[in-house]
Amino acid sequence: MSLSSAKMLSALLNDLQVIDLSHTLEENMPSYPTHSRYFHTLWDHFDQGSRALVYQLILNEHTGTHMDATAHFIQEGHPAHRYMAETEITQFFGRALTLDFSHYEAKDTVSLEEIVTWEQQNGSIETGDIVLLRFGWDRYWTPRTVDHPYTKSWPGLGGEAAEYLAGKRVKAVGCDTLAIDSSFASGTPAHYALLGNGVNIIENLTRLEQILGESFVFAFPLKIKEGSGSPIRALAFK
Repeated sequence: MSLSSAKMLSALLNDLQVIDLSHTLEENMPSYPTHSRYFHTLWDHFDQGSRALVYQLILNEHTGTHMDATAHFIQEGHPAHRYMAETEITQFFGRALTLDFSHYEAKDTVSLEEIVTWEQQNGSIETGDIVLLRFGWDRYWTPRTVDHPYTKSWPGLGGEAAEYLAGKRVKAVGCDTLAIDSSFASGTPAHYALLGNGVNIIENLTRLEQILGESFVFAFPLKIKEGSGSPIRALAFK
């Protein structure tokens, strides 16, 4: 990139609004029932004679706002299998299209027909896009010690709709729920349809109401060797 191109990109990004789509990592935040919890533990402190403040993090790869590597569900030997460190870096940014399903109840599932109808009204989903589904479920994101409605039940993406998006060759599909498959789904059809076709999944997003329609999203995971996923800091420019 030339200096002039870098300046042009900097000027463009500075003119756009930046929305943080990530939840804050903190102890007692919601977590998937079968996953280990997040711990933020004091390791060294000024009062202990240290020159610096240091904490130790203990966290699951699928903690908070995170991305699934295809290896999360797809075994070695499958052509779509990629660990987090092996995933193409171009998967982590692109044009994002945010679809609004905030009228959904927990038992509802996004159908193929609803995706096609959205395209007819708003324009086609294209190869390389990132598709985000807003259910408004982040309103239930509360500490486990307060309540746990976020992890009880949630809507999701249907298997047929997931196959359609995978066929579009999008980069990633994200949601503001605990998982892309509904808690009422039989099995995990959306996970297999997306990850099995090289489409990464982003879960536990927030503030999607601020980017309905078109935006540009950066969602970079940690470069974890043999990682099945990673926490991310997702940012949208609109």
